[in-house]
Amino acid sequence: MTTLQRILAFAVCLLMMTGAAINTNKSILGKDLTKTVEKIDSAASVAEIYHIDEAGNSVIETSSLTDITGYSGKTPLKITISKDGVIKNIEALPNTETPGFFKRASALLNNWKGKSVNDALSMEVDAVSGATMSSEAIKENMHHGLQFYLDEIGSKSVIEENSSNMPLRFWFALVVTLAACVLPLFIKNKTYHLVQMCLNIVVLGFWCGEFISYGHLVNYLSSGIGIWKGIIPILMMIAAFIYPVFGKRQHYCSHICPLGSLQQLAGMCSTHKISMSHKLTHSLEWFRRILWAVLMFCLWIPVMTEWMDYELFSAFLVESASTIILICGVAVAILSIFIPRPYCRFICPTGTLMKIQENMFTDHKF
Repeated sequence: MTTLQRILAFAVCLLMMTGAAINTNKSILGKDLTKTVEKIDSAASVAEIYHIDEAGNSVIETSSLTDITGYSGKTPLKITISKDGVIKNIEALPNTETPGFFKRASALLNNWKGKSVNDALSMEVDAVSGATMSSEAIKENMHHGLQFYLDEIGSKSVIEENSSNMPLRFWFALVVTLAACVLPLFIKNKTYHLVQMCLNIVVLGFWCGEFISYGHLVNYLSSGIGIWKGIIPILMMIAAFIYPVFGKRQHYCSHICPLGSLQQLAGMCSTHKISMSHKLTHSLEWFRRILWAVLMFCLWIPVMTEWMDYELFSAFLVESASTIILICGVAVAILSIFIPRPYCRFICPTGTLMKIQENMFTDHKF
């Protein structure tokens, strides 16, 4: 497979996912494709965000103010502020976030009620465990909404996404991701690989919930991604989709993915493996391909796009994952003791997308 062929394979996969993102969320890189009329002036733009209600309260809706997203979609808020600058109420507007994650994270809204705008902006609010991405999206929506309010009444206090705002877990996840992206290219030591897998599972998986999934890919293409917040997923996507262009196949799946690491680690627990016939293995591989084709077709129609929320990666977000996902996650971990990487080999839609890119112009099976 030549470099040109690898680049073409990457381009084809990007186009497939772009089509899925457009059909699913009707937006691309934060641009709402359902809007046919352009804003004609700044006043019209402000009117979509800010107005005064009948009681004289200021009302800010962040839908048109920011494209911040959580786990799988936007999390806009409606913020009501009294005449004396006190936050009276915060409501969640219709959103495309995963319902389970957003329900848990929405408990944060009470933290700002009754606070002055300035006090609310200076508050440090901890994310809800198990719904970190949704929590961070709600916090950023609040910050942008309150900052817009201050700007409208003449007080300037710019809040930007920068390194000083990032929590400790972000830096741990960044270090682990960088190590997983770079070190395996030079270090082939088994002990190092074992340590890296443990870090992938504990830090990237259970603590930070950092991984690549269809939901994330569609979300990034639909809404874009922030500079600092996007560093980790960008590194992961480089390893998953750019490394194969230069011949480094399956680097993400083998060295970064927390679910892949969990299956590898479970497989080391026993030397006794279930013997699978070539015919059965071949049938399961075909099942994975057909499943992937069906799920991609669902994204292109679009119909039943909720399947993206049920990839097994979300099992790492234990406190907010659905019961069925947790049960399936445990089942895969146990099965991995006796069958090498069963989810990766016979189910994973995200992994199949990566394999398709790697093998699109070769005779290898994906």
